[in-house]
Amino acid sequence: MTRKNILLAGIVSICLMYLVNTGCRKIEVVEKTTLDVNIVGYLDKNPDSFSLFRQILEKTGTAAFLNAYGSYTCFAPTNSGVKTYLKNLGATSVETADMATLKDMVRLHLLEDTIYTNSFTDGKLPVITMYGQFLITSVVNTAGVSSYVINRQGAVVKSNIRVGNGIIHAIDQVLTPATKTISQQLESKPEYSIFVQAMKETGFFAKLNVVDPDLSKRWITVFAESNKALADSGFATYAALKARFSKPEIR
Repeated sequence: MTRKNILLAGIVSICLMYLVNTGCRKIEVVEKTTLDVNIVGYLDKNPDSFSLFRQILEKTGTAAFLNAYGSYTCFAPTNSGVKTYLKNLGATSVETADMATLKDMVRLHLLEDTIYTNSFTDGKLPVITMYGQFLITSVVNTAGVSSYVINRQGAVVKSNIRVGNGIIHAIDQVLTPATKTISQQLESKPEYSIFVQAMKETGFFAKLNVVDPDLSKRWITVFAESNKALADSGFATYAALKARFSKPEIR
């Protein structure tokens, strides 16, 4: 055997030894992109605070996808908030609550993006909920302590909880969706009666009393003036307002 062949045989032998030594070695496969628990895992680790919301996720079939890969923001109501919510529904437990109502509730508390509190401004969040309505945020000060409030309903008690598939903000009350149009909301408040009458006279009441199926056109902001604000400007009645701003008909 020539020196060249001897050298080649040595190289082949080394390669074979490597394959034999590594061929049966157990290969560790990484199945997760992070070691952090997901949303459901965090709720499971904190049953004293979230066991009832966890039950709702299980009942509505939401737990499975919230325990998988993704990017979500979850406004998780505490047990005390869920108890108040169930009482208002007339339900004695999660199991006795209406399934469709619970599904809508869960969707209102979920966004398909990660939103930290630095995106909380005095207004709506930049991402719509899975229910199809925007959440609004504000800051309130109680006894010298400031806190974020969502939809003027639930205060944030713990924020920016980072988990494997998103962000959790713990809130002390369950959020409920808006059920009234702008027109209905204003009409239900006597302190806006002059403004509402002006809306009706001008046709805006009917226009703002419908929900546009097109999400890009649905959301409207109205700067409504209260009776007091109008009175401070010299318009104590609708007749005074009309006399000042109505234009004469052109015949």
